[in-house]
Amino acid sequence: MIEIKKIYKKDIPELLSNNQFWNYSFLSISKHRLYAHYKNPHLEDNDIVLLLSYLNNELVGYMGLFIDKINIDNQIQKIGWLSTWWVHPKTKGTGIGREILNTMYSENNGQIGISQFTPSAKRVYDKSGYFTTLKENIGIKAVLRSNLTFVIPTIFPRAKRLSAFLNQIDNLLNLFINIKLYIQKIIISKKLINISLEYINVIDDETLKIINQFNKNDLSYKGKDFFEWLKAYNWVQKAPLLNLTNKKKYEFSIYDNEFEFSLIKIIKKNICIGFIVLQKRNHVTKVLFTYYNNSKYSNDISNIIKLQSIIQNTREIICYDETICDNFNKSKIFLYTTKKIKQSIISKTFKKTDFNNVRINFGDGDCSFA
Repeated sequence: MIEIKKIYKKDIPELLSNNQFWNYSFLSISKHRLYAHYKNPHLEDNDIVLLLSYLNNELVGYMGLFIDKINIDNQIQKIGWLSTWWVHPKTKGTGIGREILNTMYSENNGQIGISQFTPSAKRVYDKSGYFTTLKENIGIKAVLRSNLTFVIPTIFPRAKRLSAFLNQIDNLLNLFINIKLYIQKIIISKKLINISLEYINVIDDETLKIINQFNKNDLSYKGKDFFEWLKAYNWVQKAPLLNLTNKKKYEFSIYDNEFEFSLIKIIKKNICIGFIVLQKRNHVTKVLFTYYNNSKYSNDISNIIKLQSIIQNTREIICYDETICDNFNKSKIFLYTTKKIKQSIISKTFKKTDFNNVRINFGDGDCSFA
């Protein structure tokens, strides 16, 4: 018999202290991710956070949801972004995976979106008939340093056992590449002579003004509450002793060697000209949110991202901001750039199929958090 248990915001405090739940053979969510949901400024007491699926009274799967708000034809509506979905392999053929999806869809009144997914998951979503294409964002991966440790196992999964060897090769190659980047660091720094930055965890009035000035076509209006929450409650925790953690009990992101957000207020000649949010996870930097005049300050913004990435020992930058991507493609600082495609889908319940004039930031949906 299949049973689906629903976890709402109001249930989170009790679940956090439920030792039986946390001592199970696998994790359905991490404690810090669950607590981050609890602090989500858009989450209300009767909003779903997690579904737990049981087969014959045994926990065998789960689905997580991140509650957000989006702008559909000038109307602010609530949406739940699917953030995790896993069922035990032994349940294959029972239909329990589809039952979880149907329950989540029903419980959220059909107001569901998915901002990233695997090809196999996409086939399930298409088969459900619930969804339509939201956006296909075109971006780039701009490679600053050798990153064979990540690239080779991605193409050839069995090569993961060679990670230590590949990392030694990366380190050797990067000794020479870093000489070039040191020179580039000096050149870029000179170009930013009139720029000053504030790394913030509180959104002040100047920053909020910039956000509101350049978010007019955004699918989701991010503001003070969201960015301060994003900075304060990370879904992934930095863990220098990663091998001693329980990360293997969770199928999704829980800990990593390095993980941080940079909320950067950009000032030129005493005037706030932009605000960007970067995520750094190990050797990869992601450009999550950008608010600036792209006809005047794209070079400044791009140079800030390049300079921080050089100093932070970033190997790859992933970006979907069209103007910054154009700058990166023309830049000689990178070893190479490759095209990235990010697809997202949204429920037909919203009764909108044309999103051509809508901007979706890389960090929209649940893409900021892991």
